[in-house]
Formats: sequence, C-alpha cells, structure tokens
Amino acid sequence: MIGEAALVALAAAIYLFDCVVLLERGQALIEARGRNMALSFGSRHYQISGKVVALMNPLTPFLPAFCSLPLFSGTAGIKLGKAVRAHAPLAIPAAMQFVIVFVVLPLCLYRAPGWPLLVTLALAYLNAVVMLVFLFLNFRKNSIPVRPLAGLGFGWIVCLPLSVNCLRASGVGMVLGVDAASAIRLVPDSERPRARADLAGQVAEAMQETDEADSHHAKLAELAQRLEPEAGHGRL
Repeated sequence: MIGEAALVALAAAIYLFDCVVLLERGQALIEARGRNMALSFGSRHYQISGKVVALMNPLTPFLPAFCSLPLFSGTAGIKLGKAVRAHAPLAIPAAMQFVIVFVVLPLCLYRAPGWPLLVTLALAYLNAVVMLVFLFLNFRKNSIPVRPLAGLGFGWIVCLPLSVNCLRASGVGMVLGVDAASAIRLVPDSERPRARADLAGQVAEAMQETDEADSHHAKLAELAQRLEPEAGHGRL
C-alpha cells in the first residue's frame, strides 16, 4: 500500500507543478469561464528568477487558460477569441482525463490491480492521444501554429499526469495578441476593480524601477492614470 500511495502522491505532485505559471511584470493569467474571463497576476510574495508565481486552479483543468502579453512587449500574437475557440471543444475530454487519472486509476490501483487497472490505463492514454489530435486539428482550423504541440504531446504521453493539464498547457504556451489592460475589459464588472488594482500595483513597481528619461516611464505613467477608478470611467 505504501508503494501505491507514493505513486499517487508523485502523480499529484507532478500535476501540481505543471499548474504553476511564471508571469512577467504586468502579465496576466487569463482563464476562460464560459462567456467571461478571469484574470490573475500571481502571488505578491513569491518569485522565481524575477518572475511572479501564479497557480492555475488544480480542480479546473477543463477551463482554458492563457497568458497575456507583458507590459509594452509590442509583440503581435493570436487573438484571444480564436485561441478560446480552438480549446473549447476539449473541455469534456480534459475533465474526463482528470477523473480517470486522479479518481479511477487510484481506485483501480488499490481495489483492482489486475485487468481493470490495465484497461483504465489504456483508456487514459487513448484519451490523451485523442486530445492531442483534437488540438492539432483545431489549431490548424484556426490558423494557430501547431509546432509547439510536438514537445507538449511527447510530455503528455511519456508522463501521464501532464496530460490532465493539456488544455491549459497548450494555452499558456502560445503568444496572445492582448495585454492585461485590454483583457480587463473582458472580466465581469464586479471583478474589474480588483484586476485594475493588481495591475496598477505592478505598474507602480515598474515605474519605480524605470528611469524617468526612459520612454517606457511616460507610457507607464499614462497606463497608471488609466487604471485609476476615477479616471477609468468604465474603459478598463
């Protein structure tokens, strides 16, 4: 029993590690929740190599997640709507994979270590392959580069717990053409003040670290003014 428990704990640890996302200054983690979006700017206390640590909800691997552009990156990327459409059809298979890997497989490991375990394991690998194929086809359909899926798909097959997070891993790995300030318009009205405050805090930190002669300092000051509630007038 100790060996089975250690195996389950290792799988959970790998999955939780895969839920960690490192964000640049002013970059937001965007989670699609039906027609609405949710923004997270990560922890205010934990950083790794100068990047902010954000944790995707381990219980919702079926909700697509993406990363916005960092502040003033100037990089053109994939439209958010197109990215959501490419990932949305995989919500059910991703939820199934979560149940198979972290509910059914542990039960079989403890209660039925024979052919039920082998059948469940085969089903998990089959579902992982199906999700990879669906992502490939949806990416091609929406004119999204499919090359990153090669490395991700290899990891999902070699390490099964990683396949549970395939929907979000493929999303955070792509370059979106939207920054955090623009993404604030997509969140519900009740969550906008918090999102504005979080982004404003990061902008203030960036201004302190930027020389006033730098061209970015003026842009940061303008963005900070736009993020003020009294100056926003509902624009963000």
